[in-house]
Amino acid sequence: MGLGDMVGKVKKLATPENIERAKRLATDENVDTVAQKIKRVAPDKADGLVDKAAEQAKKLNR
Repeated sequence: MGLGDMVGKVKKLATPENIERAKRLATDENVDTVAQKIKRVAPDKADGLVDKAAEQAKKLNR
């Protein structure tokens, strides 16, 4: 699968309904839960990056 194929699939998935569903599911609590799970399996040096990504996800969903 090439990059063009992946972009095409993403475009098909990026419907207004799917975007709205993602926003509903991306609560602060769910973002924190996912971040904690990632931090359990990722190297400790990635914790700061995971925390920054989680905070950004929370900001974008407000």
